[in-house]
Amino acid sequence: MWDLLLHEVRAMFGTALLNRHSHSPSVALRILLVGGATVLLWGAACTRAEVSTKQQQGGTSGLPSGGSGSEGGSGSSGSSGTGPIIGPVRMDGGPPVTGKGCGNGIIDESEGEGCDDGNKESGDGCNAICQLEANWVCKKPGEPCENIAVCGNGILTSNETCDDGNEKDGDGCSRDCKTIEPGWQCRVPGKPCTPRCGDGVVSGYEQCDDGNNDNGDGCSALCKREIGYDCSGSPSKCKKTVCGNGVVEGGEGCDDKNAIPFDGCSMDCQIEPDCKGESCTSQCGDGIVFANEECDDGNRADGDGCSKDCKKEKGWTCTQAPMEAKMLVPMVARDFKYHNPSDFQVPVQGQRDPSPGMVEKLLNDKGKPVYTGLQGGAIKVESKATFAMWYTDVPGTNHATASKLALWDNGKGAYVNRWGPNGEQYYATEKAYYCGVKGEELLDDQGNPIPCTSRTASSTECTIRDAAGLEMLKCFTEESDLRTYKALYITKKLDGNPLWFPVDGDTTITPRSEFEGAKIPPMYETGDDKNEKGTWPYDVDANGNKVLHNFSFTTEVRYWFKYETGKSYKLDFVGDDDVWVFVNKRLAVDLGGIHMAAAGSVDLVAKASDLGLKPGNVYEVAVFHAERNIDCSTYKLTLSGFNTAPNECVPTCGDGVAVADEECDNGKENNDETYGGCTTKCKWGSYCGDGILNSPYEECDEGNKNGTEQGNGCTAGCTKAHYCGDGIVDTDRGEQCDLGDKNGQGPCTTDCRFIAG
Repeated sequence: MWDLLLHEVRAMFGTALLNRHSHSPSVALRILLVGGATVLLWGAACTRAEVSTKQQQGGTSGLPSGGSGSEGGSGSSGSSGTGPIIGPVRMDGGPPVTGKGCGNGIIDESEGEGCDDGNKESGDGCNAICQLEANWVCKKPGEPCENIAVCGNGILTSNETCDDGNEKDGDGCSRDCKTIEPGWQCRVPGKPCTPRCGDGVVSGYEQCDDGNNDNGDGCSALCKREIGYDCSGSPSKCKKTVCGNGVVEGGEGCDDKNAIPFDGCSMDCQIEPDCKGESCTSQCGDGIVFANEECDDGNRADGDGCSKDCKKEKGWTCTQAPMEAKMLVPMVARDFKYHNPSDFQVPVQGQRDPSPGMVEKLLNDKGKPVYTGLQGGAIKVESKATFAMWYTDVPGTNHATASKLALWDNGKGAYVNRWGPNGEQYYATEKAYYCGVKGEELLDDQGNPIPCTSRTASSTECTIRDAAGLEMLKCFTEESDLRTYKALYITKKLDGNPLWFPVDGDTTITPRSEFEGAKIPPMYETGDDKNEKGTWPYDVDANGNKVLHNFSFTTEVRYWFKYETGKSYKLDFVGDDDVWVFVNKRLAVDLGGIHMAAAGSVDLVAKASDLGLKPGNVYEVAVFHAERNIDCSTYKLTLSGFNTAPNECVPTCGDGVAVADEECDNGKENNDETYGGCTTKCKWGSYCGDGILNSPYEECDEGNKNGTEQGNGCTAGCTKAHYCGDGIVDTDRGEQCDLGDKNGQGPCTTDCRFIAG
C-alpha cells in the first residue's frame, strides 16, 4: 500500500523531495487525502517552519532579493529584464533542465513538474518552476491551489505549533495556532488540548494544580480539590477547611457555625434533607438523588462528574456507588448530669419488658418525640418539660457531641453496629476445665508444651465440655486451682455493642469521678437467650480493674433513604433503655421505659401504608435512645436494604471527552497501536514530545525542548527544523524554491532564491 502511494507521490511531487528519506518516507512527510486531492505535509506534526543555518551547508538565514532580468529561453540565462530565470526542472536527481511547459496548466512529469496551476508565480502554492509549496494543495491542474495552512481546521501544518480545530484562546491552543498555552498539552491535531496536571498551572477542568501529582495534600493526583480542603492560586495553595467556622469554603454546601447535624447543615457542612413535609426534599449535595437531580455525589463541587447543581458533567458516568464494608450514619449524643433532670439515674429496678405508649405517634414540627405523660412502673419521667430536654440542647443541663455511628456489613445483606472500632464482634464464651495439668502439658509438633488444647476430650482432659472444633479465646488458671490450666472457648461471635457508652470521652457535664462500672447482660444477643454462660470482652483494664463509664445520656440517629418498589427495607433493634424508631415521622418501634435489653423491628414494605411511604420519595428514619439507669448499656441497630450511598462518578473512556485521569479521549478512534493517538484506556500512546525517538514516525524528539529555539534542530512536530536545502519550499520563510542538494546547479540558488538574470 505504501509503495503504491509513494509511487503516486513521486509522480505528483517529483523524486528529489523524497530522496533524502526514501528509506522511510513517512519521516519526511505526511500524505493526506483532502477533498479527493493528495496533500503533501512536510513533517508529521510540524511546528512553525524555521530556516536554520545549523543543519547543512548552503543554508542562510538572510535571503537576498532576486535581481531583475528577462525570461530565458531554452534554459539559457537572460539579459537585463524583469523576473527570475524559470523553466521546468528535473526532480529525479538528474541535472536541472529548463523548458516551456511550466505554467501551461498541464503537469508534465517528464519535466519533473509536481504541479501546474497555469502560471509561473510563486507564493500561490505552485512556484515559478512548478514545485508544490509547503502547506498547499493543488487539486486540479490549471486551477488555483488552496492554502491548507489555516488555523482552526484541525490540520497541523509547518507554520503552526498546534491546531485543535478552532480559533479560540484559553483552551490550550492559541487563536493563531502559534502557541501552546501554559498548563496545557496539545498532542493530537484536531482534538481538544488537555490540561497538564502537576505543572503548577490551573487550566481547563482542573480544580487545582499544586505542582505535583500527590494525593493527601489538598489537591489530588488528578488535580481535583480533595474533600476538606480549599485551594486557590496558580500554583495552588491548599488549606484544610474548617466546618463550623461560618464560612462556606472548598466543597462545603453550608456552614452554620457548628458541627452538630440535624439542623439543616450536616457535621460535614453539607446540606441535609428537609423532611417537614409528606416526604423529604433537599438541595444538591446531600448524597441522595432526588427527582429533580441527575446525580448527587455528596458535595457541591464542579469538575468531579456531578456539578454543584447536581447535573451530570460531560465525559462522566454517574451511578449509585455499591455499599462498602462499612456505612456511617450521623449521630448526636447528649450527656446529662446525674439526677438532673430527675429522669436520669432514678432509684428504680429496671423491668424485663418495655413500657409502650410513652410517646405520641407523630414527631412534632421540630422532628422530636413528644411525651404523652404516661406514668407507672419503670417509666419514671418527671414531666413533659424534662422529657423535651432529652433530645434538645440545653446549656448547663446537657452537652451535645456529634459523631458517625459505624454499621458493618454482616454478610447477610444488612449493616449492624459492633463492639470494636474496626468492626470486631464480641463473644459468647464457655469454660472448659482440666485442659492440661500444669507440668504435664500436651506437646505440639515441635515438642513445645500446650497448656490448653482444643482436641477431643478424654476422661482426663476437658471433663466439663468437649472443646473439639471450637476456637480458643484464652488459656488461664484460677487462683483456687493453680495446678490446672483452664480454657475459655468461643461459642458465638455476636453483633451489637454490649458496652454502649458513646459519651465516655465527654466530661463537659459529667466529671470522671462520677463514672460507674457496667455489667454485660448474658442474654443480650437475642433478648431472651439464657444458655450463654458468659461474654467477652471482660470490662477490665490492663491491671484487672473495672473500667468506669459515663452513664445518663441520650442518642439521636437519623438516616435518609429512597423508597423504591421491588426492594426490601427492614430495621431491627436490641438494647436498653428507652428506644423509639420513627419512619416518615411516624412511630414504628416503641420500646420505652427503663428495661433490660429488649428487641423490636419494623418491615417497611409490610407497613408502607401505615407509614405513608410512596415509591420514588425520600424518607427519614429517626432512632431515639436513652440510657437512664446505672447497670447495663447495650445497643444493636441493624439496617437491611437501606442503600443510599452517594453517586460515584467515573470518566467514560471512549466518549471523546477527556476528564479526570484521562490523558486523552478520541472516542471511536482510540487505538492501542496508533502513534500520536489515544489508547483504549484513554492514555497517550507513543507521541511526539515524550523524549523517545519513535521511528519511523519521528526524525528527532528532544522532549520538552522540542521547538525551543528548534531544540537542537528538532521542531515541536519531531521533524528536523526546515532549512534551505531540505527540498521543501517554505514560502512563509522567504524561500522561492528549494531543490535540495541540487540548489546552485540550476534556477535555484543555494539561498533558495531564483537565479537573477
